[in-house]
Amino acid sequence: MTACLFGTYVRAHSANRLLHAALARAGFDVVECHEPVWEEEGNKPAPYFGPPSLARLAVRYAAAARRLARRWRARSGPPPLVVVGFGGQLDALLARRVCRPRAGLVFAPLVTLGETLVEDRRLFPAAGLRARALAVLDRAALTAADLVLVDTAAHAAYLGRLGIGTDRTAVWHLGAEPEFFAPRAAEPAGRRVLFYGRYLPLHGIETIIAAAARLGPRAEFVLLGTGPGRRRAEAVAAAAHVPVAWREPVPLAALPDELAAAAVVLGVFGDGAKAAMVVPNKVYQAAAAGRPLVTRDGPALREVLAPGEHCLVCPPSDPGALATAVARLLDDPSLAQRLGRAARAHMTQHFGAESRATALRAVLADCLGVVPAAGLPRRAADA
Repeated sequence: MTACLFGTYVRAHSANRLLHAALARAGFDVVECHEPVWEEEGNKPAPYFGPPSLARLAVRYAAAARRLARRWRARSGPPPLVVVGFGGQLDALLARRVCRPRAGLVFAPLVTLGETLVEDRRLFPAAGLRARALAVLDRAALTAADLVLVDTAAHAAYLGRLGIGTDRTAVWHLGAEPEFFAPRAAEPAGRRVLFYGRYLPLHGIETIIAAAARLGPRAEFVLLGTGPGRRRAEAVAAAAHVPVAWREPVPLAALPDELAAAAVVLGVFGDGAKAAMVVPNKVYQAAAAGRPLVTRDGPALREVLAPGEHCLVCPPSDPGALATAVARLLDDPSLAQRLGRAARAHMTQHFGAESRATALRAVLADCLGVVPAAGLPRRAADA
């Protein structure tokens, strides 16, 4: 059976890459009906969501939607399973209308627009018109799909509070990309503590900076990446005279080497609802690479990793507890090595490519009755 990845999704995003790979490994003949719209600005600062930018994006999306509709009508063959990935709220609505006939419509949103733009980044007031419009769009997109793939059970419960019933949702944990499972010798550069990301509120960057201030010369904090909150984070660190090394982002293929050079890898430490409901890419990736990990505790994390067995955890927004956990790993290399090895073994068994494909295949069979033909993984093609 064919699975058609449909819409304006960002191809390079980890969630979309993992979904694509799992569909292919599960035995689907994966094709793409794709039009780029959102790739030009990866960090999406606040002005990106302002009226002038949104007006331009609306024009671009309308043109992309027309091209997607033409490409769908030009396809041939039996009705495919239509799959809409992360960032596809508008695509889900378009697919429901345009993609007929189809074997089913699956939406894997990763997060809602409301939890990201209103609850986490607070770009729009919660009681404002734009926040209400986002809630309407989220709900319409989620109810448009025959099945919503949710990244954690904690997230499924959140969608339930939004009125999306369990009959429409299934949990499918993402796992990590193959690059992070490849064997690589750990070569920690001294007492390096690594964070990488886009400086979003859920990351809890100010908590990391405060922990670095407590540890002082006992740890070398390296913060890698760029994003909406980096300038403020640099100002906070400079004002407090915290010695933090700021580095620009690196390609995904280079991240395993960065992890190998870190004595400790940091997850996320924000105290918002979103931070408790997600397992960020960096957490999966550090665990897959077998690196000692510290992250905030929460229900989503405990679906994937066991604190004390695979990683160390601390309460959100608690720089003292974070500093204590980091110091514990730096001062006890045998503990750090034991946690890293256990995390890697656990990830390899439960969250590698084969297990994720098997889980996805089972979800689609159980929920939609869709079963691909048995065989080798297929390469994607454009529809």
